[in-house]
Amino acid sequence: MKVGIVGLPWAGKTTLFRLLTGAAPSRRQDASIGMARVPDARIDLLSKMYRPKKTIYAQIEVVDLAGGTSSGSLGENSRADKRALSRGLTLLIDHMRNVDALIDVVRTFSALGIGEPDPLADASGLTDELILADMAIVEARVERLSSSKKRTEDEEEELALMERLDEEFGNGCSLRDIELTPEEAARLRGYGLLSVKPVVVVANMSEEQFRAGEFPRDGELEAYCSERSIPLVKLAAGIEAEIAELDPDDRGPFMAAYGIETNGVEQVARAVYEGLGLVSFFTVGEDEVRAWPIEQGTTAKRAAGKIHSDIERGFIRAEVVAYDDLMAVGSVAAARSVGTVRLEGKEYVMADGDIVNFRFSPAR
Repeated sequence: MKVGIVGLPWAGKTTLFRLLTGAAPSRRQDASIGMARVPDARIDLLSKMYRPKKTIYAQIEVVDLAGGTSSGSLGENSRADKRALSRGLTLLIDHMRNVDALIDVVRTFSALGIGEPDPLADASGLTDELILADMAIVEARVERLSSSKKRTEDEEEELALMERLDEEFGNGCSLRDIELTPEEAARLRGYGLLSVKPVVVVANMSEEQFRAGEFPRDGELEAYCSERSIPLVKLAAGIEAEIAELDPDDRGPFMAAYGIETNGVEQVARAVYEGLGLVSFFTVGEDEVRAWPIEQGTTAKRAAGKIHSDIERGFIRAEVVAYDDLMAVGSVAAARSVGTVRLEGKEYVMADGDIVNFRFSPAR
């Protein structure tokens, strides 16, 4: 799974990319790419239990996308600025088609030379651009289908769907807000529509705002995100960048001084992970404790393929114990003795937190 970071210049998206991935942005390509660890307290506790040689968290690929969103809070721009924004937006839309979710970084603080912030305009501007990009695709398809003199029954159904989407987009609805049947959702998969992608809004605050716990008109942004079920994470990227540079043992006191219980970067990673509809199953042992990301609804046999294709092909059974059941007794052996370890077949739907040992027949 791949997530793209977007935002206006000076919003802090490159700082967030560096915090999420630990990687410096590339200057040689249109988009910087890195891997972000998804924090999970369950992995921490399992590692304490097994003391493995390696502990591996679930990861998501993060891309710092080139280009910019709509003019938002940049104020009055020159014609050259607007042309640059238009080119940047075209480039951004091209990049966004290749990611599964978006992190939209909005600036909440004032800064000399870049105008006053308007985080609501910046957040809603991205939504509007996604809808407009989708509307262009839908309108082109409506025109093509309408001009056809002999339409099949399938094309008639597609035309009706496209006309409905065109009307909904015109009313400002994103694809996430439109109720679709499973058949309609399947029909749309090949179009690369953007407004269906999960979005997490990150409000990047100044140190003073973070200490105060608010920024000007923050209620407007909260209401906007709440109405659209968009996760909102408030953080101060500057503070978190400074803390990240400290030795791990020194970070705790600084986080406590700022009242940070869970840092914003971890909140962003978790919100993206959940927004993508991902859950984790675990494999445990003395060599390795590892979280494996899978889509909700994944069967045991398909989950086995995440580890190795040979395990999927030779799948026999999955030996499963729920995380809470394991922690209640302290070991798989103890869980087996009290009957909470189960044997599941290939059609078993994996649950978040399942701890699994796959039984399989090795390839010959």
